[in-house]
Amino acid sequence: MKVINDRIANLISELDLNPHSFAEQIGVKGAVVYNIIRGRRNKPSFDVLVKILAIYKNINTDWLLKGEGDVWNRSDVGEDGHVYDLEYRIRKLFEQLEVEMEDITALQELRILVELLVDENTFHKNKIVRLYEKNDKLMDVLREKLGIDI
Repeated sequence: MKVINDRIANLISELDLNPHSFAEQIGVKGAVVYNIIRGRRNKPSFDVLVKILAIYKNINTDWLLKGEGDVWNRSDVGEDGHVYDLEYRIRKLFEQLEVEMEDITALQELRILVELLVDENTFHKNKIVRLYEKNDKLMDVLREKLGIDI
């Protein structure tokens, strides 16, 4: 069975990224990702795992943590094999319903409410990512000031 470090390396490859761009996307320093995939650290930290799952919402958590199942949640994979995010799937479903149901006011109101929820969710997701970035900066300052590697 592959270790989590190998699964993260496979994920980076599957996303067609390099370790540096992957690190930027999840909001960590490139050295953190390089150390994980090269095995210099035993396992990624909890914070790194949370960031991966926050950015790539359609990753199968069981696969990432335990190596069980497929990389992607099947509900997020389209017929063409492409992985779609929740917002995309919601918009496509509304388009289909609007064609089938035509002039239903309740459907239009529901679409507006769902779009508001998606926007609010995106706002909060970005806020969480910024908080993690601030936390990382604070930890870097503490490491430097105290001369320790936490």
